[in-house]
Amino acid sequence: PAALASAADGVMMALRAITTDVSWPLNGALLLGERARLLGLTRGGRMSANRSCRLMRVSDGEVALNLAREADRDLLPILLADHEADLSDWAAIERAAAGCDSATLLARGVEMSMAIAAVVPPSPPAWLFPILRSARTAPDRPPLVVDLSSLWAGPLCGSLLAMAGAQVVKVESRTRLDGARFGHGEFYDLLNAGKASVTLDFQDKADRRALAALVEQADIVIEASRPRALRQLGIDRDAEVARGAIWIGLTAHDDPDRIGFGDDAAVAGGLATIMAEGWGEALFAGDAIADPLTGLHAALAALVAWRQGQAGLIALSLAGTTAFACHAGLALPALLRDWQAQALADDAPLYPLRAPVGAAALPGADNDRVLASC
Repeated sequence: PAALASAADGVMMALRAITTDVSWPLNGALLLGERARLLGLTRGGRMSANRSCRLMRVSDGEVALNLAREADRDLLPILLADHEADLSDWAAIERAAAGCDSATLLARGVEMSMAIAAVVPPSPPAWLFPILRSARTAPDRPPLVVDLSSLWAGPLCGSLLAMAGAQVVKVESRTRLDGARFGHGEFYDLLNAGKASVTLDFQDKADRRALAALVEQADIVIEASRPRALRQLGIDRDAEVARGAIWIGLTAHDDPDRIGFGDDAAVAGGLATIMAEGWGEALFAGDAIADPLTGLHAALAALVAWRQGQAGLIALSLAGTTAFACHAGLALPALLRDWQAQALADDAPLYPLRAPVGAAALPGADNDRVLASC
């Protein structure tokens, strides 16, 4: 809805206000629909734009289930407590889900690390960003950013920081590269061109030491890992914050161990309920819209903290950011129909798509140069 576009535009206006001589994207709303336009995705109503997530009616409400990974389908008999039915298509899945209650489905799904969310209203409005401590005088140099994230929200945050002049190093596991590398090439370039690329074997002790040394040099760290994964890599987030780093911790939900993707997390943030208030039934909005919304807000938070000489943990969840944006953008039921009518009457051409500043670096292309200083 227009409220989220308004919130995204507000972030871009704030970025412009605190910077000079930066060629920012035309507006924030452009970033929300960028992937959909590149991939030719269309609105699916009760299906997500990429068709991996569905809104399903259950005995006491509705849930969103995202089968983004092939392995998720193997868990459906356990999730739905039905080992007899053929659950190979969505119609069968919806029939089986209809007899389940939302709390049971949610508990089972979360326990099995499935991306599932109940259709709920947005949480009460709260300020999204934490109060950070002063750690240094306002810097007069660009920050070093270590981007440990993948897919969309984190890489978008890193890309925006690079536009503002930051030196950004994208770090990937040598055996498990960012899955977005294997998707739409131009979209990947939009999010990752201009970043140095380092790949490491996270099972190798020497490579883990190199990773720790790189993180220790970083002014800003972007990550979207479960806490256990960080510990296994030997990275102490609290110690990095204590020595003066800005740590952008991105999660799907406030529970950092609960997984999720942009569409189901937006449902958890209340977006489907707002759509129901305007259109009579719960619907998806946009394409994994919680991802770009969160990436935008994360970039603003990181840049403000850096310019003010602050340090600390900035923990943003996809669901929480969506809820915040719904309130900040005034997603009021009374306005939804008016916004839709304005959108349908608007025959102006779409904003031109951005072009990548170049091709994203090949995996590990900058290992020697970057790691030489570690």
